[in-house]
Amino acid sequence: MPQTKPSAAEDYWSKFLGIETYKLEWHAKRLLYSLFGITLPKLRDQRHYWQRRGEVYLDEITSSGYLDREIFFQNMLIDFLGGVPFSSFFEAGCGFGWNIGRVKREFPNAFVGGVDFSRSQLTNARRYLQGAEIPLVNGDACAMSLKDKAFEVGFSLGVFMNIHPARIRAALAEMLRVCSRCVVHIEYDENNTTPALREKRAFKTNIVSHDYRGLYRELGAKVVEFRTHADFGEAFRAHARTTTSRLDRWEGFEGPEKYIFLVVEP
Repeated sequence: MPQTKPSAAEDYWSKFLGIETYKLEWHAKRLLYSLFGITLPKLRDQRHYWQRRGEVYLDEITSSGYLDREIFFQNMLIDFLGGVPFSSFFEAGCGFGWNIGRVKREFPNAFVGGVDFSRSQLTNARRYLQGAEIPLVNGDACAMSLKDKAFEVGFSLGVFMNIHPARIRAALAEMLRVCSRCVVHIEYDENNTTPALREKRAFKTNIVSHDYRGLYRELGAKVVEFRTHADFGEAFRAHARTTTSRLDRWEGFEGPEKYIFLVVEP
């Protein structure tokens, strides 16, 4: 279904004095937490949030210097895939297509696809991936319209941390259902981060920590690789020192402690 342009009223409510309202909400939540220790409930469904934010996400990210730093984690995925023979790969929460575009370039013979529930993100993905043979599906990671074992390898990067605790088991079960070989996650786990980052993220209603190892084991999956910032932090800092672009992003850039690297087999 084609993406419709927001009406004048929708555009008005999406901004205040030229600033996107989700940025204003972020600052308001941070102020409540820093002044009064108040944290608001985590968002149960982020479809509306990412529909709004997805309208500007591609241009915001690609012009900020963010990806020059984030590519370190994407490289971890590419290095892993280079040692695992596979013929098909998909990303749950593919956004504007940055990761799947890279996978297709690095492994042109593989069948690569993407799923996202934000229509605005998928609209931008079609623009970003123009010319690439990568099918995109509008769907929820907790209930994907994909056949059992449709892909060999499934992946997420900073996506499942946006799924509410009440729904995370369904999402992980879906990854195991859809993937025949393995699932790779680069996600946030507050039990394997730093106190400083836990504090910095405490007020955010769109970021949730999950015990991925424990949850997957409960679902009967086998954890075959697990790494944290203690393992790749120094390599990240070495990469960051070679980055020459200026970081110009309203949220800044959090370091290697924001992710774990996890591989599980069904």
